[in-house]
Amino acid sequence: MMPPKKSFSLNSVPRPVLVGIMMLGMLGAFFSQHSLNNQRGRLSPTYLEPLQDAPPMLALTANALGGFRGIIATYLWLRANEMQLQDRYSEQMQLSEWVSQLQPTVPMVWVNRAWNMAYNISKTYEDPEIRWRYVYDGVKMLRDRGIKYNPQEPIIYNELCYIFEHKIAHNLDDHHRYFKLRWMEMMQDVLWESQEEANRMEGVPDFDALINPPNQEVAKRAERLRREFGMDPIEMKLLHERYGRAKRMDGTVVNVLDWRFAEVQTLYWGVLGRKRCANNPSRERELRKLEKKIYISMMYLFYRGKMNLPSGRSISPGDFVSNRFYVVPNLDIAESTHRSYLDMVEVAQATRLDHHTEGTTEIGHMNFLKRNISWLYFYNREEEALKWLEIAVELYPEKMTWGPEFDPETDTIDLEKLVRSRLEDDIQRGGDYQVQAILIGMLVKHFTYLALGDEDNAIEYYEFIERIYARYVERFKNSPERMGLPPLEDLRRTRLTAFLLEEDPKMIAQLRTRMGLGPDELPSPDSGNE
Repeated sequence: MMPPKKSFSLNSVPRPVLVGIMMLGMLGAFFSQHSLNNQRGRLSPTYLEPLQDAPPMLALTANALGGFRGIIATYLWLRANEMQLQDRYSEQMQLSEWVSQLQPTVPMVWVNRAWNMAYNISKTYEDPEIRWRYVYDGVKMLRDRGIKYNPQEPIIYNELCYIFEHKIAHNLDDHHRYFKLRWMEMMQDVLWESQEEANRMEGVPDFDALINPPNQEVAKRAERLRREFGMDPIEMKLLHERYGRAKRMDGTVVNVLDWRFAEVQTLYWGVLGRKRCANNPSRERELRKLEKKIYISMMYLFYRGKMNLPSGRSISPGDFVSNRFYVVPNLDIAESTHRSYLDMVEVAQATRLDHHTEGTTEIGHMNFLKRNISWLYFYNREEEALKWLEIAVELYPEKMTWGPEFDPETDTIDLEKLVRSRLEDDIQRGGDYQVQAILIGMLVKHFTYLALGDEDNAIEYYEFIERIYARYVERFKNSPERMGLPPLEDLRRTRLTAFLLEEDPKMIAQLRTRMGLGPDELPSPDSGNE
């Protein structure tokens, strides 16, 4: 009988040999991973980067296991969440950095990291410059890296828009004016030769020069614009042609987008993100949020999108941060804002199966139209106010014909009653920009009545102004730095100066006579003109 054949078994291999084989295999995977990463880098913008600044064992494990990177990322993500709950943001940010390197195509990783930078970490520092650096690091996290790996993910664009809109452009941070100043300085440095040129061009760059630079200096700025800020001058020009120009009632076309404002960044990234992500049907909810950012940014530019430089002077950095009166409403942008609402309504109706005719976009649009009508009335532009009233009634007949301002017997709307209704709502719920806009408009009415010799109405308006101002100051008495308004006399003097420079010459002459001002005289801080 022949002896049985011996079968091969791993149990028969000495354990040290097996360990050696495993180590050789892991080392082979480690070295081959470097080559694979290089190939991914050449072939795809979403290749997996090797870990940076990670502990050696984690870096070795991540590169050796390759396909198991997702398991490692899940563990790190859980640990990062624990650190965040304990307010240990430094550890949380390092863990999140490793997760983003392991799985850069997971958008929530970038959103979470940017939020922590711009909000949680920045608020731990009182110094405005340090706080700004963390806010801007959050911007760069999304703009320069998150979008690179997720070019069709609307959640990344939406979060980027939100930081510009909410943290920089709005007033919810104690240092929000400093943030606006820093962003304005950065834009002035890359879009124009100097601050003087930016002021002269009223915040509108020479798009054609940035697209086809005529000299080396402009070429360097155009290259910086693309490399440092991720902005394409071609896309900027297209955006400006759509929303940056408006026609006044006399037929003249004016530029209405000032590219120094952070709100314009919200608009730019909202429009660009909407274009890039339009063919991502699995992200319909996020696309809706992104579409909202487009008309919301335009609405905010209507509230506060014009530099308050009636005399043509420049604003120094110190004045910019301390002065609450550096921006005023941009009423000329109303037409473009109206267009942005209509554009997004059209998109929703054409692409959303569950869109309702009276959705949030339409409600917001109607409220914007009412505010536009109200502010135009106070700014002595009643003819335009009536034109917009007709548009509002045509678009939303049921909503606009409901309320005390509508007379069913005559089938008409009382403009002044509508304005008063809108005014009360703004006073009760409006922030500093809205209330300041109301005060400016009512000051225009006050000076108009003074010029016409109607003392009673002039006094009535100014007493109303004093009540509104006192009511607002009391409402935000605990947040004077963040939400405070300029002293009322400063508001009055600044608006009087603007009135004497901008209004109808005949009206200006009458007001100068009533106030005892010379032909070219402007009010000084101690003039005491009433």
